[in-house]
This record gives sequence, C-alpha cells and structure tokens, in this order.
Amino acid sequence: MENMFHTAYYVVKKEKPFTDFPDLVQLNSRTGSNMTNCYLSDKACLRFTIDIYNVEREQLLSDLKNAGYISVMIDGATDTGNIENEIVYVKFFNKERGVVQSFLGIEDVKHAHADGVLSAVQTVFEKAGLDNWKEKVVFLCADGAAVNLGKRNGVAAKLKEEIGHLLAIHCVAHRLELGLVDSIKENQRLKQLQEVLQYLHQQYHYSPKALRELRMLADAMEEKVLKPTNLKGSRWLPYIHKATQILCNSYAIFVAHFEDQVSPERTTRPSSAVMGRAKNILHYLKSHTNVQFMHFLLDTLDFLKALSLQFQQDSLTPGEAVQYIEACLNGLTELCLEPGEQQRKMLADAMNGTYRGVELKNTTTDTLATDRKKITDMLTKHIESRLGDLLSTESIVQQFSALDHNVWPKLDNSDESKEAFVLHGRANIESLCHHYQSILVREGTTVTEVLGEYRLYKIWARMRNGPLRDTLLEILQRGDLQTKFNNLGIFAQIYLTMAVSTAACERGFSCMKRVKSDWRSSLSTQNLTRLMFLTIEGPSLDTFDAKRAVLQWWQSGSRARHGEPETKHNDAQSSSDSENEERIETESENEEKETGIQNEETGIQNEETGIQNEETGIENEEIGSEDKETGIENEEAAIENEETGTEDKGMEGEDMDIEGRDGE
Repeated sequence: MENMFHTAYYVVKKEKPFTDFPDLVQLNSRTGSNMTNCYLSDKACLRFTIDIYNVEREQLLSDLKNAGYISVMIDGATDTGNIENEIVYVKFFNKERGVVQSFLGIEDVKHAHADGVLSAVQTVFEKAGLDNWKEKVVFLCADGAAVNLGKRNGVAAKLKEEIGHLLAIHCVAHRLELGLVDSIKENQRLKQLQEVLQYLHQQYHYSPKALRELRMLADAMEEKVLKPTNLKGSRWLPYIHKATQILCNSYAIFVAHFEDQVSPERTTRPSSAVMGRAKNILHYLKSHTNVQFMHFLLDTLDFLKALSLQFQQDSLTPGEAVQYIEACLNGLTELCLEPGEQQRKMLADAMNGTYRGVELKNTTTDTLATDRKKITDMLTKHIESRLGDLLSTESIVQQFSALDHNVWPKLDNSDESKEAFVLHGRANIESLCHHYQSILVREGTTVTEVLGEYRLYKIWARMRNGPLRDTLLEILQRGDLQTKFNNLGIFAQIYLTMAVSTAACERGFSCMKRVKSDWRSSLSTQNLTRLMFLTIEGPSLDTFDAKRAVLQWWQSGSRARHGEPETKHNDAQSSSDSENEERIETESENEEKETGIQNEETGIQNEETGIQNEETGIENEEIGSEDKETGIENEEAAIENEETGTEDKGMEGEDMDIEGRDGE
C-alpha cells in the first residue's frame, strides 16, 4: 500500500488529475514495482490524498494551536469555475521550527463585501480547529482594496472593533508598483517608452509571421533574441524590467526588422496601419536621446526590481523592509548624480554616432542630467509617499526599532554617549506597552517588568553583530535567555510574526490556477484546499514517507479489518480524524444510496416476475378450466356409455326371453 500512496502523492505533487492514477499504478506494476490489484480508480486516489493531507497537516495545526501570536495574510481572486475565493496564509513563531509562514486554506466568498470576506476567513480558521484565532491575531496584511483596508467598513476595520491592538498594513510590494505607476503618469518620456514596449509585445504576440521573421533575422545576424514580454502581471516591476532589458539587448535586431517592414523593396507589403506604427517605432529607436533614456531606465529598474524581489521574501520583517527601501533610495540618488552602468556602456559604444551598427540621429554629448534628476526625484517622492508608514518614526511598526541593536547609539567613555545609550528606546518600549496593553494584562506582566528586562537586553545585545532576526530568535529559543527575557519576548514574537507582504498569496493563486484548470473546473473548495496544501507545503517526492498516511488509512476504514475489533472514532481525536469521519459517513451514505437503488431495481424485477407469475397462473387456470370441461365431457360420455350399456343389457335380456319362449 505504501507504493500506492507514493503514486497518489506523485499525482498530487505534480498537479496531475486523479484519472492518471490507474495508469501510473499499471505502469509501476509493469516496471516491477509491488502494487496491489485493487483500488485502481480515481476515487481511490482521492481517498489516499485525503489521508495524506490529514497526516501532513497535523504538524501545522498543532503548531498553530500552540502559537502565541499570529499574523494573517489574505487576498482574493476568481478561479476557472467563476467562483470568487479568499486565500488565507498565516505567519507565527514556533520554538523548534522558528518563524513559520504557511498556506492555511482557501474558501469561496458568498458575498464580495467585507462581511462576506470576513466570513470566509472565519470559515478557514474554523475548519483548522482554531475557534479562538482572534485572540492570537496581532497583524493583518492585504492588498489595497477598499473591502480589505477600508477605514470604516473594511475587513481590517471590522476586526479592529474586536481586536483593539490589531495592526493592518497594505502589502509593500503592491505599494512599490503603485509608486512607479504614479511616476509614469507624470512623466511624458516614461509614458512614451511604455507605449513602445506595449506595441512591441502586441506586434510579436499576435502575429506569428512577424515573430518568425524576427527570429530568422536574428539567426542571419548570428544573435539571440527573446520574444517581447507583456508589461502586466501579478508582480509588475519584474515584468517591465524584463521588457526593457529585451529591447536594450536585442536593439539592433528590432531596428533591422522594422526597417525591413517599411522597405519599398519588400515583396509582401504590410498594411498601412502596420507600416505607420513601424515608422513611428523606428523613428523612436534611432534617436540618440531615446536610446540613452532606455538604458538609463534600465539602470533605474535594476534597483526597483531588486527591491521588489526583496519585498517578496517570506522571511521579510518590517525592519528589513525599511533597510531595503533606504538602500534603493540611495541607489536612485547615485543615478541622479552620475550615469549608471548600462547608460555608461551605451555612451561608450555610441561615441562615433553609431550604436550596434545603427546610425543614430541627433547625436549629443548630453548625459540627460536634467531628466535623470527629474525622474529619480519623482520616484523617490512617490516611493516615500506610498511607504511612508514604514518610514515614519511615529508609527507603531517603527517603535520595534528599539530592539534593533544595530541602530543603537555607540557607547564610549563619554557621559553624553552613556546618557544617549541609557535613554535610547525607552519611549519606544513604553509606546509598545501602551498599544499592547491588553496582551500584557492577559500575560500577567506590567510595563515596569518589561522596561527592566529591556535594560538587561541592552547590556546583553550591545556587543552583538548580525541582523535583529537572529538576535530575537536566540532569545526565544535558548532556554536561559527565554527565562531571562520572558516578558520582553512578547514583543520579540510579535515582531517576528509581522507580515508586510502578500507575495505568498499571489504564489498561492498561481498554484490555484494550475490545480483548478479548465479541465478541473468542478473541483470542490475542500478538495482544492487539500491539493493546494500538499502542492505548496507538502514534502518533496524524495522525502515523503507514506507510512503514517497508510496507517491512518488502515485505522480510519468504515469497516474493521480482519482480526481487528470494530471501533469508532474518539471525540478527542484531531480535526483531521473528524474530516475522515465525514468522508466515511459520506461514503457510507453513498453506499446506502447505491444499495437502495439496487434494491429498488431488484424490487422492480420482482414485481415484473410476479406479474409474469400471475399471467402464468391465469394461463394455468384457463388450462385447468379446459381440463375441467374436458372431464365433464368425459363424464357425460361415460354416462352415455353406461346408459347405452344398460340398454344393450335390456335388449340382451329381452332376446333371451324371446329365445326362452321359443324353446318352450
């Protein structure tokens, strides 16, 4: 059975349909694997998947129930079945596993307003057995939709009515992209380049002939060319960076192809509309200033792309996010002061007015200093505006910087430095204690105790190097330090569990689209959750061990196996066992329904047999009546014979009398 379970897990992990399971089992049997001759159906694969899901999810549910504080990440999307779904991720601290971020579930939204979304989130936690999840939630991260972060009637506002200390944040990756979009709207050069990139994508995406000609031209020039990409996607910044990079790297090939399209010597002339657009694009690409601007924008997008990818890390903390933002802004300032790497290379190659074999127009020695300053200042302004709450020293998130030993004042022999070191962070800790007063009361601690431990923490951590994350993990995982900083550890846990990006939710929806494809659009929400969990959080195929799943499958059967007493599930079992009970009851109901249908069919057959028997009986009765009539006729014939015999006897007597008289 372990081989059967491994095969079922392969089907799930590779996002294959359940109908592939029987063929894979037969293939394994032909190649020498020891496989059973039963359970060769897609329904058996689903049953095995349920048991694997229950076993693999046990660890997550156990850790969640023992977690002190939880951050929740939510996002919404529509699947191929035209069902609106809300996906839920959680982030928490576990002493053995450290900081854990995991997919919890996905639920269909009955209504698209805040109450409907909140109800879907509530259902996900209830199915996980966490009815008290609101007591543990300290942070909510979502996209900027009004239904999520609306100040009056959003999900965050409704949760804050019950959870006073809850902090809600708009995903930093989304805000970074919105900052770039704001900048493009304000600058004509950026809008013009965006239009060029969009036309390149449309030209080669919707015209196979144009793409074929482009690749043939690249082969003739002995260069490589990539198909221009779309500017839109779930993570927009990497998309526009890639599109700009393709244009800069394959610049000469694109120019040669557009020159061929507008050439009067071309045998097959394109339409007038295509030729008009090709002339405009060619005019743009042959301008020295525009080519230089393309490479300057590529330098700018290098910094923004790096920041976007950093924002998509699962381990991202608010402090690290602030550091990444400041590093990106410093990089933009460098581009304002002097040209970047890509722009310098372009200027060096175009010294004689020719760039990659293309003669440029309006050649100039200007390095676009004015445009560089204008664009970098504009980007800096919009990024700071969009991410201002993380950079503001008055925000609650920034108060946790008091724990970061990397930003403390340096302590030397002077009285000024000692005073600054002693007072540093005290006001921040007091603000945190005031904001999380309800948690402190629940944990049975006071502001004085927290401040006392903070003084000890500053003495212990002032000589340490490395990121704040490692320092806080050591406090929470080392037994002696955990006892020493028991009260301060509350804030350490809260800080480590803060989620500032919903990139994981976007990856979850990508998984949903692969699992619930057009060919599997009827998947139920429950089965979709199981498949997504095993795909995202399940172990790799190399490390998966099916023994526990096989054991659970064996013990959770609807009927007792040979040699085992019949047992029922205990109420004290985990929620996974409850799901098994529901599955078994459903299967039993289905079996009863099938049995009832069979009984009905048997009854119909019996009724038909009875009718036939009745008809046979009627025929027998008719035959009996005929027999009776024949008997009556026989009796009448016998009577006639008897009467005839009597007459014969009488006549014989009379003859004898006559003969006697004659003798006399």
